[in-house]
Amino acid sequence: MQIKPFPNAPKFAKLQGLAIAVQTGDTQAISKALYSLQIDDDFQGKGWQLNFAKLADLFADNKPRYSVFALGGNSKLPFVSFSTLPGVTCPGAGECITFCYSYRAWRYPAAFARMLQNAYLMRFAPDQIAIAFANIAVKRSAGFDFRLYVDGDFSSGADVAFWMHLLHMTPNARAYGYSKSFAALLGYSIAGVWPSNYQLNISSGHNASPAMLQAVKTLPIVRGEFIAVSIGRKVKSTDHGTQETNKAIRVAMGNTKVFPCPGACGSCTGKGHACGLPAMKGKVIAIAMH
Repeated sequence: MQIKPFPNAPKFAKLQGLAIAVQTGDTQAISKALYSLQIDDDFQGKGWQLNFAKLADLFADNKPRYSVFALGGNSKLPFVSFSTLPGVTCPGAGECITFCYSYRAWRYPAAFARMLQNAYLMRFAPDQIAIAFANIAVKRSAGFDFRLYVDGDFSSGADVAFWMHLLHMTPNARAYGYSKSFAALLGYSIAGVWPSNYQLNISSGHNASPAMLQAVKTLPIVRGEFIAVSIGRKVKSTDHGTQETNKAIRVAMGNTKVFPCPGACGSCTGKGHACGLPAMKGKVIAIAMH
């Protein structure tokens, strides 16, 4: 678990308190943490109160109040995807915690609540996630692309085992993701069997030692590294994939051979998206920090 300091964002610091409780506490501690926000003056707006009430109902019966999976359909991420809470589910986070974009969603009550719901379900009702995933697989029997963890990461070996089993059971899912939870992944590799339909991108900004990083690179599920690169300025979504940005990425990486990410998933090659493409195995993909 990694905790992000919010010295200039007291509301986010309070929300993180609930996130920590959901990831580490028992049901009584979680309900107490939620109630402290429900009566807090910073969260008396209609949006927060409505979504906090939905979370209270979730905690009472373990039934989802929000869609467990995003079904895609937008230009940035057209795939089915799953998210959970950033930071508190990320034991491998290092410097990435300082620039993590996932926290931006906490400005929106429903977005925060949906992340929190999924973190809660992973701990207390993973069967609800499995049921929702199975329903998608039936409706998309011809096959579908699935991004595992847009926000958050494998918080433990149990998380890895849960998802790898689910992917074994869902061969029509073409799954990929980004992770820094190297210890959890290496732990699973000792006794677990990796599914053939999952491609792992080794995410930069981790806290792993060189030896651990090298060990992870040998796992059969690894496609390659995905590196967030500082080019000296923040990049807008419309700047990804431009000649100027791509050149800046290559310069920042010492002019080494790299595949620049265009920002919009699914738009990068004529054969499929690079991060989930076995043909891209071993190639470094890089994106400018945004």
